[in-house]
Amino acid sequence: MCVAVPARIVWIGEASPASIPARVDVAGREQPVDLVLVPAAALGEHVVVHSGYAVRRLSPSDAAAASRMLGLTATGE
Repeated sequence: MCVAVPARIVWIGEASPASIPARVDVAGREQPVDLVLVPAAALGEHVVVHSGYAVRRLSPSDAAAASRMLGLTATGE
């Protein structure tokens, strides 16, 4: 079973037509992701990550609520 998780963007690399490499913080652990599906996402913003891709931007309060529901440490707080 796959679960999408909230994360905070901590690094964004150089974009290409097919990829926007980035790193996110998920409950204190950094992971690589691709922002190609949410190209307007910015450093410090929260996103939902699924299978290595950020799929949606989140408000900080929604990210904290989702983290609590999943039993994760709230990201970015």
